[in-house]
Amino acid sequence: MRQIIGWREYINGMYWFLGEEYKNLNGLAAKRPLLPVFKDSSKTQMNCVKKVVEGVEQRAWVHHIPRLMILSNLALITGTNPQEFLDWMREQFIDATDWVMVPNIIGMGVHADGGRLMTKPYAAGGAYISRMTQFCKGCVYDPKLRVGDNACPFTTLYWDFLDRHKEQFVKNHRMSQQVYGLKKLSDLDELKVRASQVIAGLSAGQI
Repeated sequence: MRQIIGWREYINGMYWFLGEEYKNLNGLAAKRPLLPVFKDSSKTQMNCVKKVVEGVEQRAWVHHIPRLMILSNLALITGTNPQEFLDWMREQFIDATDWVMVPNIIGMGVHADGGRLMTKPYAAGGAYISRMTQFCKGCVYDPKLRVGDNACPFTTLYWDFLDRHKEQFVKNHRMSQQVYGLKKLSDLDELKVRASQVIAGLSAGQI
């Protein structure tokens, strides 16, 4: 249906169909306060996040893809409260009408609706960002690493996100393979420790 009528028409129609309470959904019980980097691009060493937030600061706009792949992805895998993230997006972006932002953030961006708009969460690690963008060149973090001080936070947090929600995602036919991949990780315990460190660092504006 989306391919036939077009993305904007689909989003606009779904906004009205889903109703007023849709924007308050929080299907993953995400409670973390908005990270400092969203309000100040200097609060991170992650090149991709820094550059995208800088674009928002300078132009009140960045393309849909970095909104999803970088900004929403970071909010999703860190467990950021969806309503706080939605409010930030509505405040910062020049095209922030409700019919644009609410479905794209609550449904597509942070999967707070439990799959009513999109069948799977748009979560990704550093390797995907490295393949799809130029941000990783020169970054202090290595997208190929899950653990260690120079491991990409996206990679660490992606696997931690899957682990935190594995019981829910294993029932999703589009996520079961990724969840199964957790069993192949020999460093999962170390990764969980590193994920806690990354979250603490991001919350303090130091990673």
